[in-house]
Amino acid sequence: MVGTRRENKARLRVLYCIVMLIIGICIIRLTQLMIFQAGEIQNQVEQQWTREVSVSPLRGAIKDRNGEILAASTTSQSVLLYPKDIKDAGEVADLLAPILDMDRQKIYDTASDKSKVEVWLKRHITDEQVEQIRALNIKGVGFFSDTKRVYPYGSFLSQVLGYTSSDGAGQEGLEKAYNKYLAGYPGTILIQVDAEGRTVEGSEQTYIDAQDGYHIVLTIDAVIQSFAENAAKEAMEVNRAKSVCAIVMDPRNADILAMVNYPQADLNHLDRSDLTALAEISRNTAITDAFEPGSIFKIITLASVIDSGNASLTTTYHCSGYKLVSGEKIKCWRSYNPHGTQTLTQAAENSCNPAFMEMALSMGTEKFYEYIYRFGFGSTTGVDYSADGAGIVRAAKYVKDVDLARIGFGQSIAVTPLQMITAASAAINGGVRYTPSLVSHIEDSEGNIIQTIGEDEEGVRVISEETSGIVRQILQSVVDNGSGKNAKIEGYTVGGKTGTAQMYENGVIVEGKNISSFIGFAPADDPQYIVLFIVREPEVAVTFGSVVAAPYAKDILEKCLKYGDAQPTEQTTELVSVPNVIGKNKQEAEATLQEAGLKLNMIGDGQIAAQSPVEGTKVVKDTEVDAYSEQELSLESFVDVPNLEGLSVYQAFEKLEEVGLEIQVKGDSASGTVYAQQPAAGSKVVSGDTVIVECN
Repeated sequence: MVGTRRENKARLRVLYCIVMLIIGICIIRLTQLMIFQAGEIQNQVEQQWTREVSVSPLRGAIKDRNGEILAASTTSQSVLLYPKDIKDAGEVADLLAPILDMDRQKIYDTASDKSKVEVWLKRHITDEQVEQIRALNIKGVGFFSDTKRVYPYGSFLSQVLGYTSSDGAGQEGLEKAYNKYLAGYPGTILIQVDAEGRTVEGSEQTYIDAQDGYHIVLTIDAVIQSFAENAAKEAMEVNRAKSVCAIVMDPRNADILAMVNYPQADLNHLDRSDLTALAEISRNTAITDAFEPGSIFKIITLASVIDSGNASLTTTYHCSGYKLVSGEKIKCWRSYNPHGTQTLTQAAENSCNPAFMEMALSMGTEKFYEYIYRFGFGSTTGVDYSADGAGIVRAAKYVKDVDLARIGFGQSIAVTPLQMITAASAAINGGVRYTPSLVSHIEDSEGNIIQTIGEDEEGVRVISEETSGIVRQILQSVVDNGSGKNAKIEGYTVGGKTGTAQMYENGVIVEGKNISSFIGFAPADDPQYIVLFIVREPEVAVTFGSVVAAPYAKDILEKCLKYGDAQPTEQTTELVSVPNVIGKNKQEAEATLQEAGLKLNMIGDGQIAAQSPVEGTKVVKDTEVDAYSEQELSLESFVDVPNLEGLSVYQAFEKLEEVGLEIQVKGDSASGTVYAQQPAAGSKVVSGDTVIVECN
């Protein structure tokens, strides 16, 4: 009996221990679930009774330096299906197919797939399609606020801007390089669902707002970009060229004002079916592609030999039509009529190859290479872009005298267009190389600057200020007296250098294929603009850069100077401002013009109704002003000045271009909107005249 009692007590103790152990395990598990895994469990529960719909942020805009929008995002609607909420997939397919212009079977298959909670049906539908679908009030059909990238000017600046994917992520160009700033952060809509994943009728929805992307403001000026694009298009057509590249830069800080690769891509209608063709048309050759520069590289040789002390303005060179280097005969481009003895300046004017070979050899490989690297060749430029070419510079240890001699006149070295213009800018801006830039700053939707790009850069001194001044002087002489004569602009001093480079395939010169180029800057004594213009494979009888490229670079430079209100720097007589003579008779006009130091050329009889040049234009003293009477205004050469008030500078430029007039911005600011113009809207002017605008 006693034994049985003891056994029962033992069993009770064991049972008690088991019960306590179970209770302890339960307490530990509950503690783990309620405290340590509470967040995870809560998330799992929420995922079971909520559906999360992403809300796309509005991608930031890309603007030119004056605020003109070049890329923007618009809000659009996309259609979603919630298959578990759909009772009759056939009915849904029948109703939506004609509205969305989609295959009925595809809609039916999508709507019938109960394994999916939600699925895209069609993106970026029209407002009219949205209204038609909403009117049907179909359960299981929803909408998603989506964004679409739009480029207001189509192919304008296309290879620089780049493009985005269908999901709005930057894939090429500035869209890719600045994607983290442009993209923003998506928002969320939380919708309550039941255990089957169906929307709970009447349930509340939770919204987490999207954060829109920042805007990026470029150094590019849309008006100057238009100058360059128009010139590139004309050069390609006239010279039947394979492609044309042009860059306009402010040499004082390496801000890129225009960058053109022609032909261009229409960013609003990209063909994504052929990725190879897409990559080719969208490649920014101005930054990525290396080419043998030919004689424009002589700018670098010239600056290096002067700065190193191996040449001066009094140094002379002799050209016998060729030069023997290590037993190899290298011809001058004018071997049939040698240049003979010439000064340093004359050698540059003549673009004499033997003279520049002598310059390179006088420095030696080590010294010349020191300058080549200082000018930025052989390494990337650091430009704020999705790609950056380094060119090709053969390692110094492999360079023989014959290679060094060829580098002196622009062979045996490959550079990118951006490298070349950046280096040339350093040669003529006082001797400092800056990092080229496409973006000025990043701003929010209120216009507050978030980040400034490269504002405090001091640059790298490449040559002395004195050397740079001599280089400017010599290059001005090249335009005044030498191979760059086709780039002369009346009233302004211009400096520059032409280039005609041979093309190679598999290391062999291809006959009849050249790259023609020109680098020009103005005003020569204080450069504000520098232009590089490259024509690849022109198919015309004469392919010299002086003929194929220089005239188009001149056109861009001249328009930039006029647009930027740059005062003429080269004048033999005094410049005066043209007064207004409209409304006056012949005698009154003569007196007014005589007082200003000008002459009258009266066309027709009676009261003056139009004049050319227009009031405010700067002209040389004693210039004749054409004055037209009322009866002369019926001639086709006259146009009405459009109203530009309230327009951006680029919009004003476009409006004037449509009627054959040019634009000039008065003052320092080309940003904001036009608040004043001269002549006034509605005035009759001669086609080709300039309209002066002021911006606030």
